[in-house]
Amino acid sequence: MRAVTENETRKADVTETTDVKFVGPATAAVIDDASFGVEAIQNRTVSYEMLREAGVNPGVAGRLRREHSLSWSFESGNDLTDRSTQVRGLQDEERAWIAASSGDWERETPETATTDGSGEAEAEEAAWRDRSSPDPVTDVPEIDDRLADELAEAGITSVRSLAIANPERVADSLSFDRNRVTKWRDSAHELL
Repeated sequence: MRAVTENETRKADVTETTDVKFVGPATAAVIDDASFGVEAIQNRTVSYEMLREAGVNPGVAGRLRREHSLSWSFESGNDLTDRSTQVRGLQDEERAWIAASSGDWERETPETATTDGSGEAEAEEAAWRDRSSPDPVTDVPEIDDRLADELAEAGITSVRSLAIANPERVADSLSFDRNRVTKWRDSAHELL
């Protein structure tokens, strides 16, 4: 015997349009006049955009979309642009970035593809070397070459290793002032 799914159970319980969760009398009237019925919501053959175009209130359409896992739209191209205006909590710059992200993507040329390793072999190798080489500990403003040599004795040769170092252990092993090492560690952490 086949198991009954949640969607099949909901279908059987729906006799009126208002039986669907979040559908009140006003929304039911709009859905009844639309080119789709309440079954389309349950079968996920209607999108948020179709609900809105039919005249369903944006808040109700959003709740129906979330409740029934409806798509934003069945058309491609405008999804991110439209969605960027509907998602709450975004700043203007984030909305602009999302909207811009929906445009056509260009294939990168070998000259510009060096950072992701998708270009020519020489460019890929150079990009790997650049990403792999650690920032020297001398990038921390308070650390000069002499201090860098002393820190290297404790195994601290990069900004990252200084940023995660235990200041108390470093100070004890190299006979440095603990507060001074803590300051270096904090400065290194800011550079990451």
